[in-house]
Amino acid sequence: MTTDARRQSIAAGALAAFKGLVRTSRPLGWVAALALFRIGMAYGFVDETPVTIGLSVVLTFPYCLYLFGLNDLADEESDRKNPRKGNWLHGASEPVSRPMLARVSPWVGGAAVVMFVPFLPLKAAAVLSGILLISWAYSCPPFRLKEVPIVDGLVTASIMIGLLGIGYLSGGTQVPIPMEAYAVTPTLAGLHIFASVVDVESDREAGHRTLAVRLGPRGAGAVALVLSLSTVGTIPLLQYAEPIAIYTVIQACVVGIWMIVPRWLTARRAITIVGVSGILTLVYLALVYVRGW
Repeated sequence: MTTDARRQSIAAGALAAFKGLVRTSRPLGWVAALALFRIGMAYGFVDETPVTIGLSVVLTFPYCLYLFGLNDLADEESDRKNPRKGNWLHGASEPVSRPMLARVSPWVGGAAVVMFVPFLPLKAAAVLSGILLISWAYSCPPFRLKEVPIVDGLVTASIMIGLLGIGYLSGGTQVPIPMEAYAVTPTLAGLHIFASVVDVESDREAGHRTLAVRLGPRGAGAVALVLSLSTVGTIPLLQYAEPIAIYTVIQACVVGIWMIVPRWLTARRAITIVGVSGILTLVYLALVYVRGW
């Protein structure tokens, strides 16, 4: 092999590995994490600093590589059988051609986030540390919270609310996080539980004891619907941002329609509608709504 050919081969391998890492990190996850952090900053009236700029970077690719990379490694067997996997949206088990890189890279991503903990106010540092801890406990033994029904959804909700909280608290404010941020917990938990309905067959074959595996798709869907409606019921009582209120209603309606006519609105289509609605809501909040608040 000539020198030029060797260089091209090395470059092609490096590019393939990088693409695999990006796919593992779920680029849409970058959008969600960054939007939640920036929305929290806006509501907390936090000024831009080198620390907030740095966090805005590491909470995208590095953090999502840590979160989803650990999850993919733990779910390698079920992901092979899951038709949703193997793409830029849902990632895949070990999409990186070099196994050692696939196993080491999530921890490198996590380390990049940890570096900012000492530079944050105490409360924000505690929340960031907590998010990193539960992100690990979600996928990895001995806890493997992903297989603990209801708790798995609460972990997802905690991560999302925590990302918002880091932004809100990163300026050192002593004002408590608004109640509305916590009140969406049932909706976020319901979203996670409903997503497990789509993966029920691959999870069952791999022996993962998710709520959808334990109760069946309809049972898990019913729990997701009840949780979603729990948040909708608080809309008259709290002062939600209009986009958030609209999203909670959309999620409850979509899950409800799936429960009634699952052949017309499949679970995969339903979770796609809900997921796209959620991303658009966060982006709108971060770029438009909060700016005029």
